[in-house]
Amino acid sequence: GQGWPVIPEPARTVVGGLPWAGSDDGRRMSGAPASVAEPPVTPLAIRLETSRGPGRGPGHEAARPPSTAAVGAVVSRLATRCGDWLLRHSPAWTTSLSVHCVILLLLAIWVVRERHAERLRLTLGFAGPSSTAEEQGGEIIVAPPMEQHREETTEIAKADLPPVESPQATAAVMPDTAPGQSVVSDTPAPAVGMLLSGRDAGRRETLVQAGGGSDETEAAVALALRWLASKQDPKDGLWSLKGKYLDGGAQENKLAATAMALLALQGAGNTPNDGPHRASVARGWRTLLARQQPDGTFDVGDLPLLQGLYSHAQATIALCELYGMTRDEKLAAPAARAVSYALAAQGANGGWKYEPGQNGDMSVTGWYMMALKSAQMAGLDVPPDVFTKISGFVDSVSNEKGTRYGYMRHSPLKPASPMTAAVTAEALLCRQYLGWPRRDPRLVEGLELLLGDTMIDFENAKDVYTWYYITQVAHHMGGDPWRRWNDRLREVLPSEQVKTGSERGSWDPSLDRWGHVGGRLFMTSFCACMLEVYYRHLPLFAELPAESP
Repeated sequence: GQGWPVIPEPARTVVGGLPWAGSDDGRRMSGAPASVAEPPVTPLAIRLETSRGPGRGPGHEAARPPSTAAVGAVVSRLATRCGDWLLRHSPAWTTSLSVHCVILLLLAIWVVRERHAERLRLTLGFAGPSSTAEEQGGEIIVAPPMEQHREETTEIAKADLPPVESPQATAAVMPDTAPGQSVVSDTPAPAVGMLLSGRDAGRRETLVQAGGGSDETEAAVALALRWLASKQDPKDGLWSLKGKYLDGGAQENKLAATAMALLALQGAGNTPNDGPHRASVARGWRTLLARQQPDGTFDVGDLPLLQGLYSHAQATIALCELYGMTRDEKLAAPAARAVSYALAAQGANGGWKYEPGQNGDMSVTGWYMMALKSAQMAGLDVPPDVFTKISGFVDSVSNEKGTRYGYMRHSPLKPASPMTAAVTAEALLCRQYLGWPRRDPRLVEGLELLLGDTMIDFENAKDVYTWYYITQVAHHMGGDPWRRWNDRLREVLPSEQVKTGSERGSWDPSLDRWGHVGGRLFMTSFCACMLEVYYRHLPLFAELPAESP
């Protein structure tokens, strides 16, 4: 026939392409509408134009050479046809290789243009308290960046203030009282108001040296505070007795755990605004203050039976200390509410026990004595008759002429019992704060009995709760009793501290008399407070150069 023969379109097998391309059946299988599918390939059929001259018949037609455009079209169609044939008959891996080569080539020549950051020029100005931006001529006053409160490697708050010459000079000498008489001194409040000043920057180093501390005791405190800060819950700012650490307590009490941790942190001078652990202190108090109830208590979760008033006393001590350290007026009302609850909870016999209004025992009463004295240290008003009642209660549990003390007097006809070193030390500390002078024979003999019966011994008689109170009584007493006790304290406590592993900085509660109840956080908080004794509270009695016999 005329022109080029028509080459029929073979069945298409597309490698690396869409299987339904060019097929109505394929469009139906794929679900793609026919209107958007690829149209079928047109068969290659090129008809060459012919021209007939006059008088020429069909057999005499002269074939005219194809034009340039026609030849180009033929070549293009042939190339397309060849490419299509190669695509159908080539192995799949060649197609994949070709595609990846093209992609790599494109990536190689792709130029990514980086936009250069523009430099922002700021003119800094530092204005006085009353200056404004307008007074600075429109300059941008750049505020200091917000602190990240990153915990530093040394957890004892430091400052460049010079140390005072004689930190103990602020302590007072209590007036003498006759043996057998319990009185409330009229003068302790002004002196007590100075007892927290030992934590001030510039005093601690001098007090450590004067009181018999060492670099080792301060290093142990630093490690302990770092451990405590690391165990704070980052979500609510509280601490846990059970905790996510080894040897947690048998019961959960987040209020007591948080109060004990804050007492240790604040004992080294940390507040929400000062000290390397200011962030931890701020987080803890943010939650406690937000959850203080109108009656002055703190609701941070259920408390174990019999631990409610213990926990409130500890939190009250910590809050009053913080107010006394910072003089932040925002803390005055919360502290006053906590103290009001403590006053209302005092029992008829002058002490405190497990429920408000119950006749007290010496164990709980010791904590409330310190809570109310901490309130006085902070300058809060505490009615004098409260201390008179406490003094009467301590008299009621006194044994052996005031040298030993029992837990509670269960019957007027029987002495208070049981007599333990812990409650005796608590009672003697109360006596010191209530006005017994340093040389009172009952106080001297009572402390000697404690020192003779009790030794800081982690192997055979581990009792951190008792040591905590003896440490305070001996430190206030000073002189030879304190030197003997402190020689053991500063040697044993740092050596028994965990030095490696995840619990580095803590103390192991195993074998301690109350360790199974309070756990590792209880142990670590109390040990840290003992090693802070040199500056945590200034001694009640001044160390005079010479004393009359």
